[in-house]
Formats: sequence, structure tokens, C-alpha cells
Amino acid sequence: MKLRKGDEAPRPRPWRVVVHNLNAARGWAELLAQAPGTLDRAWVDITSEPRSVSNPGRQHRLKYELKSIKLGGAELEQWQYEITGGGRIWYVIDDAERTLYLALAGTGHPRQTDRQR
Repeated sequence: MKLRKGDEAPRPRPWRVVVHNLNAARGWAELLAQAPGTLDRAWVDITSEPRSVSNPGRQHRLKYELKSIKLGGAELEQWQYEITGGGRIWYVIDDAERTLYLALAGTGHPRQTDRQR
């Protein structure tokens, strides 16, 4: 690839981010409207290192039955990124396709994680 002045330099080995369902699409739009700066930071973090544990309060793998989901016949890890006090993104990591699937996004805290163990 030959770049010239003014060309956009492509990111090496990018992760694709794909909306997995309609609820995630709606939640993404809500987050974009309410917290665009923080959402941009999340985008950079999850596409730079989807499994980062450098800030476990903000980005971590989900636990118990939420820790993975079946997608296309494969069991894939599901992670969470805290956007705001209540806002979250849940994403599924597909290493083979180098794709992150947005499974959940929204401005409110997901009740699924409130269950007592």
C-alpha cells in the first residue's frame, strides 16, 4: 500500500466492531448521544486490547453464565466495558475473525449482573 500526502493511514491489524442485535444498536446510539467522548475512549480501549486487565473496574470479563456466549457454533468470551456510572458495553471476542460483537450497550446498568451468587 502506497500512501500519499493527505491519505488516511489505516490502522494495522484492526479489530472490526459489529453490532450483534437491535438492542445493542439502540444502546450504542444512546451512548453516542449522551457520552460521545467516553464512548470514543472505550472504542480505542476495546479495539486496542479487548482483553486488557489494566483497569479492571472499567474493563473485565463477565462472570458465571455471562462469561461466554455461543456464536456461530463457537463458545466466545464476553467482556464488559463501563462507559459511565451505569452505562455499559458488553462485547464478544472472536479471535479467528478478529471481530468484536456488541452484545449489549446502554446507558443504564444491566440487571443481569445484579444476581446474587
